[in-house]
Amino acid sequence: MTSHPAIGRRQFLTGALGTAAMIATPGLLAGCGDGGTTAGGDQNKASGSARLPNYTPYTGVTPDLKGNRQGLLDAFLKYPEPPVKASDGPPGDGGQFSAFVLTNSPVPPAVGQNPFWQEMNRRLGVDLRLTIVPNPDMPTKFATLVAGDDLPDVIVPALFTPNGLPAGTANLPAWLAAKCQDLSPYLSGDAVQEYPFLANLPTDAWRDCRYNGGIYGLPVPRGIGGTLMMRRDDLFTQLGANLQPGSFAEFRDVCRQVTDARANRWALAQAPLDFVRQMLGNPWRWKLEGGKLVSAYESEEFSQALADTARLVQDGVVHPDSFSNNAPTKKWFNAGSAMMITDRYTAWPQFFAENIAGPGFEIGGMRPPRHGGGGFAATWQAQATNNFTAFKKADEGRIRALLKVCNWLAAPFGTEEWLLRRYGVAGVHYRMADGGPELTQAGVSQTVLGIRYIVDAPDVIFVPGEAEATRKSYEYQKSIIPTAVKDPTLGLFSDTWSRRSGQLGTIVNDAQMDILSGRKPVSAWDDVLKQWRSTGGDKVRVEFEEAIANSAD
Repeated sequence: MTSHPAIGRRQFLTGALGTAAMIATPGLLAGCGDGGTTAGGDQNKASGSARLPNYTPYTGVTPDLKGNRQGLLDAFLKYPEPPVKASDGPPGDGGQFSAFVLTNSPVPPAVGQNPFWQEMNRRLGVDLRLTIVPNPDMPTKFATLVAGDDLPDVIVPALFTPNGLPAGTANLPAWLAAKCQDLSPYLSGDAVQEYPFLANLPTDAWRDCRYNGGIYGLPVPRGIGGTLMMRRDDLFTQLGANLQPGSFAEFRDVCRQVTDARANRWALAQAPLDFVRQMLGNPWRWKLEGGKLVSAYESEEFSQALADTARLVQDGVVHPDSFSNNAPTKKWFNAGSAMMITDRYTAWPQFFAENIAGPGFEIGGMRPPRHGGGGFAATWQAQATNNFTAFKKADEGRIRALLKVCNWLAAPFGTEEWLLRRYGVAGVHYRMADGGPELTQAGVSQTVLGIRYIVDAPDVIFVPGEAEATRKSYEYQKSIIPTAVKDPTLGLFSDTWSRRSGQLGTIVNDAQMDILSGRKPVSAWDDVLKQWRSTGGDKVRVEFEEAIANSAD
């Protein structure tokens, strides 16, 4: 089947560098401290920190494959039929609901020419006034919005996204305190039970909404499955290739085996630096040792990963155009020009939505083997949120009215509300095929309002119309999540990181590009590391160490 791919978190990789290109520019979805992870959890110990909402899972829909509290997502082999009606009427009061939202798709038709938008207004009981901004324009548009000081009810700036932090953003906590609403009185502890779909959001996602000792937004949660190596199992099977190498040497052999430049086929869509780093036990960003942070870049394992990955490039097993800007890596993977690609779990259904290979198209997941053999290496946990939404300061009645609408927008997978929010009206915007919704052309153009970036339900594993693909994605994540390593700085804030992450990322990314492409030797990394540290890396380290110490008080 074919359908419009869901808008997921911005892909973890670009061109040849893979997710390493994002390591120095993760988001600023940061709170201060830790919190209880279950209903009735202890008050957060960090000085001045608000208690997180008490988690109460929604039980109205039963998944086909059950997730767990370790981070494994629920999986559905088909959309529940009939879907559950989870609300008893429009949550709004007939007034306006204004929002500044992003989109990764072409901006949809305005409300007067958009039946989906009109239907959302009716079902929500509000007049949705949306400022929909393409993701590349977000930093400029957000700066203009802030400068004009005329904020909408809710704000979803690119500033908050974990993989797209604009350089130059400074002192986010102070801006939130001055302009935005502390939602703690309405959401902390059991207060969130007034909004049951918000209470269904995972605790880790709420941690990323906490600043200034309060809760300053609603999260858009995502699963913690991080950098995953996906492979074309249908093509691997045809070539008789090893689906699961047991060491770096075996991985290199497989890459050579499946590469045939004459047939326009390469093993890898991009240089697999992160995959090799995982083989070597190199952390995503930081490792905590005795209360001190050690950067991933400072270890021998990182230098070795650079050297090993450069060898793969020299072997000719990486697509030769992968170092170009905006390389179409996903298209190569779908077309079979690249046999493996690293991406997030959210890309799995997108590949099937864009399938051009026919009914035999099959994807599998490769686990990173330990570099020298002897079992599997750990993967990295990803940020638990895609972004969060701040509220403009308002009186209690207005905040509660907005929260009621947002609660509806967080209705879980399997409900009528989720299906309408994501796919629109049956027969107009989508049709059901093989147990999954398939967007019509009207659905493709009209439904991308950006409202799923205001707040969203907990993510699930679901490939529409592809039950076996859903099962394979679930089993892959089930195999890696129990041993996945969490970065010690997730959920914490560093002002220097918020200001200089773009600059630091450029230093790292440019150097990696030079080394992997063979323009510079691996030994050049020593000077890059010195520059990274003096430009702000060491200061970021100190600020995160202070945040870790405070969160443990």
